[in-house]
Amino acid sequence: MITALLAVLKGSIKTFVLIGSMATVGAGLLTLVIGMDTPLAPWERQSSAMFPPVLFTLASFVATVAFCASTVVYHSLLKMITNKPDQWWRISGVLFLVVYGTFSFSSQSVEAAIMLNILHLIVGIPALILIPSAVNNTENLSS
Repeated sequence: MITALLAVLKGSIKTFVLIGSMATVGAGLLTLVIGMDTPLAPWERQSSAMFPPVLFTLASFVATVAFCASTVVYHSLLKMITNKPDQWWRISGVLFLVVYGTFSFSSQSVEAAIMLNILHLIVGIPALILIPSAVNNTENLSS
C-alpha cells in the first residue's frame, strides 16, 4: 500500500508543481501587484499583524504542493471505500471550497477573505480537474 502510494505521489509531482506555480503566480499578483491584504500572521495570535506579502507568496507554493500531496492520499483512501473515488473527491473538494470560503470571512479582513477565496479558486478548480486524472494515469502506468 505505501509503495503504491509513493509511486502515485512520485508520478503526480508534475501536476503538484504546476498547481503550486499557479498558486504562487496568483498570490503574487493578488498581494504584490494588486496590493490586497494577506491573512493574519499565525505566529502573532494577539495582534492584527498580517502575513508579509512576499513570504505569503512563497508559502503559497509550499502549502499548495503539500495540500495536493495530501489529496492524493485522500483519493487513495476513497478508492478503498467507494467505486467512484473521483466523484466523491470532487464533491468533497467543492464542499471544502464552499465551507472554507465562508469561514474565511469570519476570521480575516474582508479584503483578505476575498483574496483567499480567489486564491483557493485558482488552486481548487485545476486541482479538481487535474489531480484525479494524474492519479489514475500514474496508477495505470504502474499496473
